[in-house]
Amino acid sequence: MDDMLRNVVFAHDNIFYRGGAGQIFSDRGRWPWERYLRFSASLTVAARMQEMPTTLVVDDVAPSSHTDVSFVPIPSLSDPISKISQRGEARERLSEALGEADGLVARLPSEIGSAAIRVAESLQKPWAVEVVTCPWDSLWNYGNWQGKAYAPVAWLQMRRLLKKSPFAVYVTAEFLQHRYPSSGRTLGCSDVELDLSRAALERRLARVSRGDHPFVIGLIGYLGARFKGIHVALKSISLVKNQLPPFRFRVLGSGNAKPWIEMASEVGLTDHVEFCGTLPAGDPVLRWLDEIDLYVQPSFQEGLPRSLLEAMSRGCPALGSTAGGTPELLPPGSLHQPGDSRTLARQLVELASDRNRQREQAVHNFGVAARYQSSVLDPIRDGFWRTFATSARQSRSPSK
Repeated sequence: MDDMLRNVVFAHDNIFYRGGAGQIFSDRGRWPWERYLRFSASLTVAARMQEMPTTLVVDDVAPSSHTDVSFVPIPSLSDPISKISQRGEARERLSEALGEADGLVARLPSEIGSAAIRVAESLQKPWAVEVVTCPWDSLWNYGNWQGKAYAPVAWLQMRRLLKKSPFAVYVTAEFLQHRYPSSGRTLGCSDVELDLSRAALERRLARVSRGDHPFVIGLIGYLGARFKGIHVALKSISLVKNQLPPFRFRVLGSGNAKPWIEMASEVGLTDHVEFCGTLPAGDPVLRWLDEIDLYVQPSFQEGLPRSLLEAMSRGCPALGSTAGGTPELLPPGSLHQPGDSRTLARQLVELASDRNRQREQAVHNFGVAARYQSSVLDPIRDGFWRTFATSARQSRSPSK
């Protein structure tokens, strides 16, 4: 235990849900607490908390409880009113959690993460950040005027925090580093966890060769916001629906599907579109990906898109926008500018009609995904966090 920290606080805006018997759940998949418990004996998660909604069922959520992880509920700071009215309570709870901790890991962008950094600085606690997406892209493309108004504020706040961050992990290799540079020790390392199977690629190539099924286009994304580009995909498909082989468009993700069903009807795709709801993270999602023939990621904002990487790990041909770190994964010929439905439509037709290209993409994408396997990334991450832990231990006063 001498080479580990005693406790670290992890701060983020994510909403966790309280279930029966004190269990904690998340509708955003499994959280990799083990990643932090490799350098700290315990972890305190400072985040938003709610009772489990009746609209969620067991299959919609993933367990987040862990014997060495505790949860501190922090009030939301995600709108102008709560940012003022609940700031004092949030700061008090963060101060209490950080007062007993050896350090802080703040996942950004997040208002709770930003507030936690300010508290850590006031308490002279070591801190590090994980940078997972661009707040400007996220807010500007969220779909309302409030997001656009706050985008430059969030961009500037993020720039200032990263400029002085002692340790920063970015999920991209270049994109987020250029927008939000840090003067401290940095690492570019995706937060995805992949375990590749050569059998998945072999099944993919066999599926391409058979071609005896409707051509299935797939997309994974939250339905409650427009920045995943579902509307772009629908428009693109509608432009070329008569040029495609018999096809289906399947969307996996939480949120209200009704507006998208209505849009699908408006563009003449009612009989072609299927909204699949949610699936537990892991094998169920991978099996879903195995049943599609082309994955599309027409996003307006991204860090390094985890769903795209998961699709590539199954040897799935893919098309995506140039948002965020997507160009770090896909070649130029598979990219379109965000919102460019005509280019995406042309690419859909070209790829759907060319099995040789599908095979080439399957092999290429599988090879790219191999660079993001857990066996490759875990040692790199662990080395970074061990350096942070060493720095945090050295900053302890003799009395501690």
